[in-house]
This record gives sequence, structure tokens and C-alpha cells, in this order.
Amino acid sequence: MRPLLIAALIALAADAMAADLRFVDVTAEAGVAVKNVCGESPAKKRWLVEAMGAGAAWLDFDGDGNLDLYVVNGSTFDRPADGGEPNRLFRGDGQGGFSDVTAAAGVGHRGWGFGAAAGDVNGDGLVDLFVTNLGPNVLYLNKGDGTFRDATKASGVSGDQWSSSAALFDMDLDGDLDLYVGNYMVTDPKLVPARGSKNADHCQYKGIAVACGPRGERPIQDQLYRNNGSGVFTDVTARSGVSLETPRYALGVVTFDYDNDGDQDIYVANDSVANSLWRNNGDGTFSDQGLRSMAALNADGRSQAGMGTDAGDFDGDGWMDVVVTNFAHDLNTLYRNKAGKFFVDDSQLAGLGPTFLTLSWGVGLRDFDRDGDLDLMIANGHVYPEVDGYSVGTKFRQRNHLFLQTEGRLKPHNAADGDGFSLERSFRGAAFADYDNDGDIDIFLTTLDEPSVLLRNELDDDSRWFGVRLIGEKSNRSAIGARVRLRVGERSWVQERVGGGSYLCGSDPRILIGLGDLKQPVSAEIQWPGGGRETIADVPLGRWLTWREGENSR
Repeated sequence: MRPLLIAALIALAADAMAADLRFVDVTAEAGVAVKNVCGESPAKKRWLVEAMGAGAAWLDFDGDGNLDLYVVNGSTFDRPADGGEPNRLFRGDGQGGFSDVTAAAGVGHRGWGFGAAAGDVNGDGLVDLFVTNLGPNVLYLNKGDGTFRDATKASGVSGDQWSSSAALFDMDLDGDLDLYVGNYMVTDPKLVPARGSKNADHCQYKGIAVACGPRGERPIQDQLYRNNGSGVFTDVTARSGVSLETPRYALGVVTFDYDNDGDQDIYVANDSVANSLWRNNGDGTFSDQGLRSMAALNADGRSQAGMGTDAGDFDGDGWMDVVVTNFAHDLNTLYRNKAGKFFVDDSQLAGLGPTFLTLSWGVGLRDFDRDGDLDLMIANGHVYPEVDGYSVGTKFRQRNHLFLQTEGRLKPHNAADGDGFSLERSFRGAAFADYDNDGDIDIFLTTLDEPSVLLRNELDDDSRWFGVRLIGEKSNRSAIGARVRLRVGERSWVQERVGGGSYLCGSDPRILIGLGDLKQPVSAEIQWPGGGRETIADVPLGRWLTWREGENSR
């Protein structure tokens, strides 16, 4: 079938599929409601750290093929080290149910937590956990018996600052996972004035006294750790070139191959300053191509207040595009990749105008309606609780955005009463996964000071899909950096297993590609990190597969 005809069929089906798309809040029945602790109550928050929330990560820690969920929690300034509530690990049964196994697994860290990343860091076939904190970070190594051990001290990745998002990826293609940690700002109450104090007169938002920062406060250098092969890391921040004379306020991190040269690069969403695009030079060093590639500023040449970020082939041209969420009264930004040479800010043309009033955090480029192109989900919520007492055109608790794509244009999903997108919270993290293994993307959302939310996608159509779990052998076991290309006639879809993404979160380690109502046979090609390629003709659809490097197992 000709490519234009295929595209036309997908476009005709798009509106019908959108009508069948519905998200249901199943938090209570799934048993994954975790109330966020992040400083004092909204009326008493004095420092910015108390308004940033925490994230979560999807993973299969016990290797049973079902996704589990790790939820990070925070603390308060009167007990920042031991925390108020522990982080939580929920074991999934693959049918939509979860059980709390935190205590048995030994991963109930009680520090002031922020983000999480999951992957096999020591190459033993088991998924490990890295947790970012205000203060020392934590690395949990999976023992394979349902428990983890704290390997932070021996691994060399603890740090002692305010870390935000982190990404595991194989920077040097040696078959193990390295680690990029985004860091934010100094937040010692002895150094940063509290909201409303005599030294905080300059800390205002639209005339309202608010928490100070990040501008005017000291940023912290991000860190890059090289894995020595067994889960022990060396800090290579300086020698790799990612050290900046003036650090930036990092919040979101995603790794992906933007120039299609076979290795993963690093994109960092920075708050209030230019974003960073670190090009992997292939020799252990990186160069910041953010300004040169036009992916650091918006179309007006302004830096924005980046919160979260994700990458995916939005326009189907085989090059990975980037989305960044930003502060209120500014658009979220969609950067289209022009053959790895530069990016174009296509936010307005793509239809992101409705994001102007909201303050956005977690984000995902995913095919939520399974029609064959990437859609966009954005988690919203203001950072300043004080806005509710004033007429400033925004509010603290907000609805999230879901935009469905049709031929490059994003159209808002109109949530009916009872749909999960009608909920109003001060949302923060968004982690995406097919947790119930039914072939569509569900969403786990963290909030500020309220319980988390699990939205189950109840897509009601017979669209086809391809889903695969990749296992590296020569490549890193988590297959981060691998690409899947599906072909139907002359049309193709590309999806990369990125590292990190969203805000403080980790999403489904598997790859899911929607195919709409196409009925033709589909072939799949895997490009493994390092360049190896494998192909299977007429792949099975509509069920989750496993593809092990070099074996073509299903």
C-alpha cells in the first residue's frame, strides 16, 4: 500500500479513536496511593525545596514480566535525614493489582527524596534502583531474592547536594550503564532566606511574597559517573566536559541519540536559564550543542524555566524530537529535530497554546490512542500555593493536559466528567507504563502534599500494537539506547529506549508502538547500542514479546 494512502487511513481513524479514549482513576483499587510529604503544609511553605514534589519509577524488579512501581517521598526541615514517610515499592501482579513489599525488599529510604531511575547497573540481569535526594543519593542493588542492598558507599555515587532527575545510559558503549545526575541549587536554610523574611523582599511573583530561587541562589554542578563495569562508578564530570563554569539549575534529564550517530546524547531541562544539549563525541567527552543547535532557548531567543523533558520521533522522520515543560505564562516547548543539525521551536504551530497559563512538570511523548503517532501528556500544578489568594490568572491545583496528534498538530483531549484528566491537583511527576499488560499506556502521577494518582487507559478499539521487552547481551542488559524500527510497506515507525525522561521519574522499560487499524504484515528491526542489528519479518502483534540480543527469542 502506498505511504500516502496509509497516512490517510490513519488520519481518518484518528477522531474515532480519540472518542474511544478514556482514563480512569484506579488509585484506590490498585492500592498505590502514597501521600506526598514535601516540607510544611501549603500555607506554611517557606523554601522552594518544599514545593518541588517527588517522582516514581516503573520497573520489573523480580523478573516475573509484570511491572512494579517505586514511589519516592520527601521530608521536612525538622527531620530531613530520617524523613516522614519511607519511599515505597509496590509489586505488580500484571492484572492491575499491587502489594506493598517495601519492608521486605529493604528499599524504604526515609531521606528527603526527589527522583528515581531503574536499570541493571552491575550486569547481573537484575534491575537496580537509584534514588536522588536532598543530601546523599542512594543506590540499591537487586539481590535477586526479592530484596535489595544499599550499595551507595561502595558505588561512589552518593553526592551530598540537592539532586533532581537522573538518567542511566551507556555513554561509552562498553556494555554497562553510566549515570547522569541533574543537580539544582543550594537550599541550606542558613544561606537561603525564608519566604516573607526581612532578607527575602526580592522574592516575589506578580507582587506576591514567595519562596526564593532559583534565580539569585547558587546552582549546583550536575554530575556524570562512568561505570567501571561492576556497579562501581568514577566521577568523570570534569574530564568528560559536562562541567560548567557557571552551573545551571537542572530539573529534567533525558538521554537519546539526537544526531543518529549510534551513541546517546544528554538533554537537560534547566530552570530559568538555557537548557543543555550535550553531544556525545564518542571518546568519553561531551560538547554542549544547546545554543548552536537552537535547542537551548525558545523561538524568541529567551531562556525558559525548564521543568521536565522527554524525547521521541514526534513527526515520524526518523530523528528524535524534544519536548520541555516550563513555568506558567509561557508555552511548553516542542523542538523538532532537523536531521541532527539543528532544532526548530514548533510549539505554537504544533498547537501548544493551551499550555501558556499552566505550570508544567512531568511529560511524556507516547501514543496514548495507539493510532500510530506520538501524543503528548503534561502534568500541571503551580509551585506557589500563595497564588490561590490573588487574582493572577492561575491557581495552585490544576488539570493536566493530554494532546492527541493528527498529522503534526496537537489537539486537546476533552475530558468528560469522571475522566482522570478532569482531576485537579498540584501534580508533579508523570511515569508512563502499560502496567496491566493490555497494550495501552497508563499514567502514574505524583502530587504535592496529596496522594498519588494512577490513571488506567481504557482505550476501547481494535487498533493493533507491537510491544517488546529488550534484553542486551553485548549491549547493556537494560537495552537503554536501543532502537526499534517497524516497517509496513514503505512506512516505518522508530522508537528509542531513552534514559530518564519526564520529571523525577522513570517509565516503562519496554517499547510499545501503536499501529492504528493497519492489517498488513509488520517487520521489526532492532538496532542495539553499539550498532548491532537484527530483523524479524511478520512479527506477532497484540501481545508483549521478549527479544534477547543475538537470539531473536520471543
